[in-house]
Amino acid sequence: MRSLTELTARPLRVVALALALALLGGGALPAHATALPPGPSSPAPAPYPIDAYPSYRGQTTCDPTTKPGAQDILNMLRGYYGGRAGGITRACSVGGQSEHKEGRALDWGVNVNNPAEKAAGDQFVTWLTAVGPDGKVGYNARRLGVMYVIWNTQIWNNTSADAAWRAYTGASPHTDHVHVSLSWNGAYMRSSWWTGIAIPSEATTKKYVALVYQNLFSRDPDQTGLQTWSDALNTGTPRVAVANAITYSTEYRGGLIRGSYGHYLGREPDPGGLVSWLGAMGAGWTVSQMESGFIASPEYYARAGSTDAAWVATLYTDVLGRGAGPDEVAYWTQQLGAGASRDQVAMGFLLSTERLSTVVDGHYQHLLGRGIDPSGQQTWVGILQAGGRDEAIIGGIISSEEYYRRV
Repeated sequence: MRSLTELTARPLRVVALALALALLGGGALPAHATALPPGPSSPAPAPYPIDAYPSYRGQTTCDPTTKPGAQDILNMLRGYYGGRAGGITRACSVGGQSEHKEGRALDWGVNVNNPAEKAAGDQFVTWLTAVGPDGKVGYNARRLGVMYVIWNTQIWNNTSADAAWRAYTGASPHTDHVHVSLSWNGAYMRSSWWTGIAIPSEATTKKYVALVYQNLFSRDPDQTGLQTWSDALNTGTPRVAVANAITYSTEYRGGLIRGSYGHYLGREPDPGGLVSWLGAMGAGWTVSQMESGFIASPEYYARAGSTDAAWVATLYTDVLGRGAGPDEVAYWTQQLGAGASRDQVAMGFLLSTERLSTVVDGHYQHLLGRGIDPSGQQTWVGILQAGGRDEAIIGGIISSEEYYRRV
């Protein structure tokens, strides 16, 4: 087959992939829904069910930069209850382990010796830890991504439905401020308080990673992969970033290359060809450009019958999945006779709306269990025709709420 240097690479435009997948609607609140005590209002409606209880993840790095969730909550507390702004960050060299050193803990200044301030502190922690409409404690804490709160010699760990206040024995009695430590999702404002989308449990996150591996690789994840991607998600890495890292991986791209070899050339790639195409995709080549290399190659042309008419008819079968009419074969044969290269004709087939609509619909059927809607079809086909990458589209689908809820 042709080497990469023999192919004409079409310049690609950088495309912003706007995820337009519709979110599935949440369920209804239970009939026994409990009213919450008064407190601050969320900028996003509460989903049902809301966020799972976060696991405790103490400070493991030192990055004393203020995280947006910590700052937003501190501003919210001062705006709603009053009080003073305490610290968010802490120098790496000060004291022991603390989420302040990762910028995801905040101190809100209220003093138990001031009756008004003590009342404000009590009102806040009552609101934060109260039983919610789902009948479980810590409703607002879960929505905000709060791991634990310390106030007036007591600590409350938001890690399960059994969460309760207990005595705090640390060096500071926390009688002059309320301490709040956040999960990474809370720190980066990814929990439902800000987004309206619930953060799942860590067990669900692992199920999600396993589902992605099954759908993309037809296998269970190895322990390293499962732990790596689960930890990334559980510490606040956006799902789309993890999804794209997986779909841009050598393993996934290797599968795309092998699939194209099998479909168009009826064989496995030779080692050199596989390495060459992986390098090309890493340098920016799209799947369509890669497949153009196969179907424009002398190897494919010979398999198709070694005539322009036979080659065009085979393109209709292999690329579009249907037979060609006499006029269609005649049109493309005339284009070739007038000087069009096989590369140009191949890309015309590969980037046609007919072919790409089928490709994207296949992704929807495989990953979401449904056909693509007209709006989604128009969006994704347009992105691919403008030079977008199949890997990014698949990453967008598997990072969507609709796909996640299939877990």
